[in-house]
Amino acid sequence: MAVSQKQIAEKLGVSIALISRVLSGKATEIGIAPDTIERVLKAAEEMGYVPSAAALSLKGKTTRTIGVAVYDFNDPFFGALIKQIQTQAHEHNYSLILAGFLSRIPDGQDLQPLHKYALDGLIVLGSDTKAEWLKDFNHLPVARIGHGSTEEASLKVTVDEEDAAARLVNHLTSNHRKNLICISGPLPAHRQRQTSLETAATNAGLQLETIVSDEKDPFTAGLNVTQQLLAAGSTADTLICTTDLIAMGALHALRDAGVSVPEQIAVTGFDDIPTAAQFIPPITTIHQPIKAMVLRAFQAVIEPEKPQTVYLPGTLVIRETA
Repeated sequence: MAVSQKQIAEKLGVSIALISRVLSGKATEIGIAPDTIERVLKAAEEMGYVPSAAALSLKGKTTRTIGVAVYDFNDPFFGALIKQIQTQAHEHNYSLILAGFLSRIPDGQDLQPLHKYALDGLIVLGSDTKAEWLKDFNHLPVARIGHGSTEEASLKVTVDEEDAAARLVNHLTSNHRKNLICISGPLPAHRQRQTSLETAATNAGLQLETIVSDEKDPFTAGLNVTQQLLAAGSTADTLICTTDLIAMGALHALRDAGVSVPEQIAVTGFDDIPTAAQFIPPITTIHQPIKAMVLRAFQAVIEPEKPQTVYLPGTLVIRETA
């Protein structure tokens, strides 16, 4: 339970007005004795007093509170981002207000927590090329980790998709893979990723067939598409999946069908979520620079700067599936 100024006053046997003056830094203006100031500050620290964000806001001061809007709490990649944001908040003495969306579609109820508090900034996790809801936060510095519209008034931090795609395709071609199929989901980040992969394949002198699944669950998407490819007698020697979860579904389908990986078909993912290394077999994927992305986004909201897109390089992580 939060400690109030009234409770501090009752403990010390002084007025609330005196406590307020000391904690607001105005004690010397009215001649409060130094030893009294020391007693109040010591009691406030011992009792764990924290000024309310609302009071600080009314006084025109920063509240040291940052909002975090998450497009999908089920996505383990976002979970890793939240962990790093919390680390940055601890290091810089900030508090976080977390809000999330059902089915990645923002609505008023989802956004209520962000409107209830006086925020100093907002970090958005996930890609969205429309995001009309963000206009209600134009008074704040905003940073998005993911892809967004060029008209969006935010700093956007994202992995360099074209560089990552080139690294992945070059690795596959160096291992004499030629018949490539991309399995993608319906989200904006997936579309950006598949476009980059198609460009990389073309530059390597290869054609890349892309299959976009409407299935919202990425694991099921990878499973179903791979089952359909096997049933149709596909000659693909590589499945490039736009997320690690899609790759996991594809690997399950291949295992159930008795197809050896990577001998018969190679499989790659994207994101390098923690379970990608723990999966059997461990998945070849692109590691996103989560710490660097969060650090850049966090700095952008505590030290506001002009809207722009910052591209950070990913890392090819070669494991057993390709």
